[in-house]
Order: sequence, then C-alpha cells, then structure tokens
Amino acid sequence: MKPVYKPLSWAQRAVLIGVGTTSLGFGVAGMFLPGVPTTIFLLITVGCYARSSERLYVWLVTRPWLQKPLETVFRFKERGTLPLRIKLIAQGVAWSSFVLTVLSNASLFAQLFTLALAVTCSVVMAIIKTDDADLPTRTWGSTLPEIARQLWIGALSGALGGLIWGISAQVIMRFVANIVGQSLQFDPRDMLVMLPATTVLGALAGLPYAGLRRRLPKRTWLRGVVFGALLALILVVPLHPYLQATAAQMGLQWHEGIIALLFVPNFIIYGLVTSSAFGRLARDRLAAA
Repeated sequence: MKPVYKPLSWAQRAVLIGVGTTSLGFGVAGMFLPGVPTTIFLLITVGCYARSSERLYVWLVTRPWLQKPLETVFRFKERGTLPLRIKLIAQGVAWSSFVLTVLSNASLFAQLFTLALAVTCSVVMAIIKTDDADLPTRTWGSTLPEIARQLWIGALSGALGGLIWGISAQVIMRFVANIVGQSLQFDPRDMLVMLPATTVLGALAGLPYAGLRRRLPKRTWLRGVVFGALLALILVVPLHPYLQATAAQMGLQWHEGIIALLFVPNFIIYGLVTSSAFGRLARDRLAAA
C-alpha cells in the first residue's frame, strides 16, 4: 500500500525547494571537487523536489549531465542499497571534517557538532545495505594455498585497520583534552613514528581475524564490532603502560582508568575497518558461514 501524503503548504514547499536546491548545489560541486559526495546530495534533492515541485523534479531527472549520478539515486530508491564507494566517500568526508576540527583547535561546539554528524553518517551507512549485486560470493576451501590467501588478506586488512587506529589514537586524545580544557602538545613527528608501529601490530591482529571471522556474526559491521571488542578486552591491559606513557609524553595527566577507557572505541574502529576491508578484498560475504 502506497503512503498517502498530505498536501503541503506554500511555506513547507518553499523550505523543501530551498533545501533541495542547496543540496543540488553541493551535489554539482561534488562532480568537480574530490571528496564531496555527489550522490548523497542528489538523493536529498530528489526527495525534496518530488514532494514540493513536480516541475523541478521533472527538470532534475531529465538533465543529461546528471544521468550517471542519478542512476545511483534511483537504484537506492528501488533497492534501498548504496555502492560501497558512495558509503566510503560519505564517511570519509564526515570523519575528515571531525579530524580537521579537532586538529585545528576549532571551538568545542564545532568539534561536538562534527562528531555528531560523523557518528550519524556512520550509523546511517551501516543501516543501509551495500549494493553488492556485481560482487560474487566466494566459498573458501581448506587447502594450504586457500588458507595462506586468507591469512594474507587478513594481514593486509589488519594493516589498514592499524593505520586508522594510530590516527584515531591521536585524535581521541586531543579531542578529550579539548573537552576538559587541557592543553595538548601535538607533534606530527610523533604520529609518523607511531603509525608504522600500529600498522604492523594491526597486520598481526588481522591474522587471527582471518581464522575467527566465520565464528563471528554474519553482518560485516557487527562482525567488526565484536572482533574489536574482543581485542579491547585482550589488549587494553597489556598496552596500558604504553598508552599511559604516550599520554604523559603529550602532556596529558589523566587517571589511568580513563586513559584505558578512551581506547576501547578505537579498537571498535579497528574491527570495523578490518572487517570491511577483508570482505571487499576477499569477495567473501560468508553466505555459507
């Protein structure tokens, strides 16, 4: 049964047209500026124009230069899915904005606002299914080459997760320091030293993920959350002296428990990145798991 929409007032239509037109401007800009998610903005424009103005809606969908991005928009309306590329761009823009506000010493309101937007974006992207229509499902065998390939993909995926872990560690400490009003000494050279170490450790942690993933939940994002939580339980205590020393080196004087607790979300982020990267590199959705 199709939903029945009540007629809109002229004020409501004006608001929708304004939002849709603004979103269209961002979408068109995204066709020329790298990192700006064209499809997301066009999706907003289509929804606004469809409810507020038939003339603008028809004009929008008949523009030849918009046909390619609009294909993704209408595929979303039909299937309720989005390509992984669109999801990555949307989250990349959202989280990059948060990182920039933290590292640039923007106002606390700006940091909290961009954090809320980034978290909302990630939740929405996790709820929306990924369009894997062209992605074949692979069934892994138990031969030695197949096992070696899975371990290699696990290490590669874990290395990417470890790289993100290192960047997130710096951002998390600086963000919390900004919240409590404590100055933080940030040296880019420390990050350059830290990132290779976290990348190697991430690759090592990716090896057990390759073997354990079939025993974890089937949903990619839930599998990543569970694996990240397991790593946090196992590694937070052994890594605590290093985390405390790093925080002290950066000028942070916090309670030991707070320092350890801060890095629990970081392990969740690691698990999500590793799980997503493995699923794409291995072309394995664990349909038979």
